Amino acid sequence: MLFGDDGGRFADLADLVEGILDRCDDDPACIAAELNTLEQGKRAEILSSDLLNAWQVFWYFFEVYPGDEQVEFLVFHSAGELAGGVPMGQAGIFKLTFFVQGGEPGIIIEDDVAEVARFSGRTSWNDAKKYLENEG
Repeated sequence: MLFGDDGGRFADLADLVEGILDRCDDDPACIAAELNTLEQGKRAEILSSDLLNAWQVFWYFFEVYPGDEQVEFLVFHSAGELAGGVPMGQAGIFKLTFFVQGGEPGIIIEDDVAEVARFSGRTSWNDAKKYLENEG
């Protein structure tokens, strides 16, 4: 068990997540289902913590496999990094970034120079894919 200056709150969350991961064996659909059984405040804390990786959070919000390269990038970033955005690799000439701010997921699409599109909400992955189909 981990101890900190938060009165044991992080340790409790860590134990909770450890149990979820043990039961789910890294299956993102199972993890998402388990998270949905939690009280909203606890779930939000976990989704923005270093207890999950960005891939698990991506699945929680979008319930879709974005591709091997994207998953590879997301697995190596913690959910705690999502407030600032985490890279998802390339899609043609564009760079993709996944973020979560205020509990809402989003996707940023950039070229070599600047941001060209930003989508927010639970449809942002589908919106980004449509944009890429039309622009890429």
